[in-house]
Amino acid sequence: MGQPKMTLKQKANAKLHSPYWQNFIIGIEIGLTGGLYVALNMLGAAGGKPNSASTINTANAVLCAFYALSALFGGTVLNMIGPAWTGFFGIIGYILYIGSLWHFDKYAVAAFPLFAAICLGTSAGLIYVCQGYISMSYSEEKERGKFVAIALNLQALGAVIGGIIPLLINRNKNVSDGVPPAVYATFIAMDFVGCAMAFLLASPEKVRRSDGTDVAEIKPRTFLEELKGNLDALKDWRLWLMVPAFLPAQSYLVYAGSVNVYLNSLRARSLLSFCAVVLQIPVAWVLQWVLDHPKLKRRSRAVAGLCFVGIPLIGSWIWQLVRDHSYNRNNPPADPVDWNDNGFAAIFVLFMLNWVFSALWQYIVMYFLGCLTNNPRLAANNAGVFRGIMATGEAVTFGLDSRKVPFVLIGGLILGFYALAFVMMGYMALFVLEDSKYFQEEEVTIPKHVIIEHDMQIGIDPEGLKEQGNNDSSQDEKK
Repeated sequence: MGQPKMTLKQKANAKLHSPYWQNFIIGIEIGLTGGLYVALNMLGAAGGKPNSASTINTANAVLCAFYALSALFGGTVLNMIGPAWTGFFGIIGYILYIGSLWHFDKYAVAAFPLFAAICLGTSAGLIYVCQGYISMSYSEEKERGKFVAIALNLQALGAVIGGIIPLLINRNKNVSDGVPPAVYATFIAMDFVGCAMAFLLASPEKVRRSDGTDVAEIKPRTFLEELKGNLDALKDWRLWLMVPAFLPAQSYLVYAGSVNVYLNSLRARSLLSFCAVVLQIPVAWVLQWVLDHPKLKRRSRAVAGLCFVGIPLIGSWIWQLVRDHSYNRNNPPADPVDWNDNGFAAIFVLFMLNWVFSALWQYIVMYFLGCLTNNPRLAANNAGVFRGIMATGEAVTFGLDSRKVPFVLIGGLILGFYALAFVMMGYMALFVLEDSKYFQEEEVTIPKHVIIEHDMQIGIDPEGLKEQGNNDSSQDEKK
């Protein structure tokens, strides 16, 4: 007899609980949170007036400090309460923060943004640990680049949507000004949708691949056991090797936003931020093609992907420093550059290069982390270490920026970390990464096709084993 047909509801649940759609959902979540945050910061001063930049950068420094703490221990929280509640708590802080920016832009009272920054920092650590957990462990090894690209491209899409709203509203404003209240209200409404969507996320034992297997069988552990596992991740020498790659991974956002608000009119800032995240998406798919290329070994893919991102990244930052050495932060230009001015073309090209390849650096980092383990529990802890150290670097950058340290000094520091990281990541790609982690870890459910391929490589006939198993079962029944 054949299996009974699935109802429409059962089919929908099966799709919803597949690795692909779980990753797609968390991608939407970070698009509605981190994507909108990126859109605001790309406008400079979190979308506010230029004279509010110092206060907003101070709030963001506080935000990143709490982000670092939340991310470092976010793996413990996620492993205890699961991805659905972690995702929910990872969005609430964004609503408060956007509301505080709206309030600050109208009343110039700094207390609310500072309080909301603490809430957002806590939420950001949770939502990004959740994203790393799903993208790096729900995917198979052969599609890890694809899962990372889908999630982070959906974040970029959120930034695109967040960028086009002020672009349309401000298209006729060639002055340097803040965004109107309608932008903040729209972003808040979008985040409330994200809160509801968080409860569509499922734990790994409830997620089913197309072959019917789950992602992992996670054994229950106490809070102290989870905390110990979280702290053990900090002892992993491979993660320490990647610290130079973690630290600058989001500092470019601070830098780009400040240079943008210093130099350009509001509509030019809106255009730059919108075009940069739009361009990021197709270039990321080219990177994904390299990282998941079926004819290359994992180490070769890692080296190729690192060069694809690292070489233009370092080149664009050198060009940025050449331009920035003449900028005086205490004496901004009286007339901001507009999109129809003669000097805007060079600004546009540099901004695209700097933004796109700085953003893709996070894709490379997450791919390398995904090569270290298939275990969801370990993936959560590793993602937390990455995001925690990244937030520390961002907090330092916000702190330097709030003190109006010269652009060329901040940019030089970021470039130095990228250059060192390029060397360290190259060493990892050549000598540390393994072609596969299957059959090496507990709790991980290996896909059926991987088991069959493995058995064939070592000379075991899967069909023969199946027939032998059936014969053994028949003998047991006769007994």
